[in-house]
Amino acid sequence: MERINATIKDAKIYKIFDIWKKKPKGLKFNDTDALVLTLETEGGQVLSETFYFCLKPDGTFNVNTVSKDSSRARRIRLAGFLKYYKITDNASRYNLKEGVEKWKGKQVTVTRSEGSSFIYVP
Repeated sequence: MERINATIKDAKIYKIFDIWKKKPKGLKFNDTDALVLTLETEGGQVLSETFYFCLKPDGTFNVNTVSKDSSRARRIRLAGFLKYYKITDNASRYNLKEGVEKWKGKQVTVTRSEGSSFIYVP
């Protein structure tokens, strides 16, 4: 596995049904929104990373979910991303809706493994 630096070029929140007509398999009833990050590596390669969650009306999201499955793991990964890259100390109170505009230009680490690339979150 190789780690490289990348810069966030764009960050937007979408409703799941703005992206797909039918919710993909694996996403649960409480995965209603998607945070799509567009990244550019030092070598000029453009990558995309998507985090799924449920956006509350106040712009925050619940880290814990009703279900104890992959939906919870996805939210914990998003919370870990926010904490690791020092975007916020308290992920459950962070207003994603307002905060994503400030992420442009932020440096992140991308891990490459067997042809796929993803944001490093410990």
